[in-house]
Amino acid sequence: MKDKLKTVDNCDQLAIGDVLYRRKGPVMHVGIYLGEASILHNTPKFGEHRVDFADFAKGKTVYAQSTDLSPEQILAKAQQVLDQPEAYRLFKRNCEHTANKVLDDDPDSHQLNEIMAWALIGGAFGKSIGKKSMYIGGFIGAVGGLLSLPRMSWIK
Repeated sequence: MKDKLKTVDNCDQLAIGDVLYRRKGPVMHVGIYLGEASILHNTPKFGEHRVDFADFAKGKTVYAQSTDLSPEQILAKAQQVLDQPEAYRLFKRNCEHTANKVLDDDPDSHQLNEIMAWALIGGAFGKSIGKKSMYIGGFIGAVGGLLSLPRMSWIK
């Protein structure tokens, strides 16, 4: 990523390869702008697919961050994803996994990693009290991880 987040109102402000974010509860929904008012994203209902800006935004503020990749690279990688779209799977192929697959061939989810890290920390603290407390600590840690996401510190 090369630039900081900017708020966008429509596709006229976007370039091919821009990473788009919008709030979806405590997490950010992620997509990649493909040009011609088309955004690649992944949803539980439809899996990996294209939508227009309004469908991606769902009436919420959209943020964009440009990348260093060429439009040709983005479009080629996005087409590979669209040629063999995968179903949405929270822990294996959520919207952020899909975007990162296009950006750097590494289907990773920084948001999910942060939540799991907090859950592990909470579980480790709880384990010192007892097994039942480990589960409670893990749950509390996961909630703490969710609450930390609005800072969007995982955005590089």
